[in-house]
Amino acid sequence: MGDLVKGLLEPIAKRWSAVMGGPLLLFWLAGALVVLWMRGSGTHPCRAPKFPAGVPCTIATQRPLGPIVLTAAATAIVVMSAWALSASAGFALEVLAGRWGTSRIALAYTRHRMARHHARRSDLAPRRQTPPAGLNGENLDAWNSQNGWRATRRRAAYARYPRVSDPQHLLPTTIGNALVSVSAEARRTYGLDLAVCWDPFVKALETPTRDELTAAATRVFARVQGLVCAAAAALWAIVVPGVLPRLLWVATCALLVWGAHRSLRAGVDAYCRHVTGLFTVHRIRLYRALGFTPPATAQDEESCGTTLSAVLSRSLPTSSPPVPYVWASSGDSAT
Repeated sequence: MGDLVKGLLEPIAKRWSAVMGGPLLLFWLAGALVVLWMRGSGTHPCRAPKFPAGVPCTIATQRPLGPIVLTAAATAIVVMSAWALSASAGFALEVLAGRWGTSRIALAYTRHRMARHHARRSDLAPRRQTPPAGLNGENLDAWNSQNGWRATRRRAAYARYPRVSDPQHLLPTTIGNALVSVSAEARRTYGLDLAVCWDPFVKALETPTRDELTAAATRVFARVQGLVCAAAAALWAIVVPGVLPRLLWVATCALLVWGAHRSLRAGVDAYCRHVTGLFTVHRIRLYRALGFTPPATAQDEESCGTTLSAVLSRSLPTSSPPVPYVWASSGDSAT
């Protein structure tokens, strides 16, 4: 399940972009401002150098190469941290999706979170909403209007969960369930298993459509990196003197983490809607690119998708009838 969650995004996401640079630069800028504010003065940033300001201040005093070395070191630190942050974004996304290990504590917390999401999915299940007794006329119209907004939110939230009848299990986080719901819906509606169909589907897309998908995946990874930077900013509390300022700094970072997580959830939801729309419009390209006959009717689509997934995963029974290829380039058929 973790490979599926990671595979939906990582193969098509840019490892680095200008959008991803913002959170990291803010992280280092915040640390530099804290150090200068607490340890320096208006004209002498190294007035009372202590750890960690002592090292750069010592380097800066080594004229004439000190400032050059310090600038080069700062640039290298930013570049290397950007590389590390970009390389770890996939793992961070898996953790946010629910990859917590198999220790007793992890299993207990996973079980607790899964129970909560199971109850929430049951509560969001479609059901007829009846207005309170005694409403009529304009009051009833007003209730129907407001209930329409609530029903729309409930349907959108329910769509980001796999169904009870789906083979995919619930994950312990909202982000994980949203990503898994895409695979569950593709299998339920079209019979396609994204674990084996995703990469061929992406390669079969036209360049503009693939670029849109890459941009959507990159935005998700950028928000993951923003969340990581917001959480890591709490480490600057080490250089903040005083208990109360440190608590205020940590509380501010916690608020930033909460906002970044909300933004990530919204980004993942938008990405899931984007992928679902792509499959609705462009799934025919997958059949044509692989040389399979597309389904002739809507009723045949699930069985055709199941067969295609079985062929790609090399799990087609040997006793099954031959599945013909129809290559668009030559027009010849082969088995």
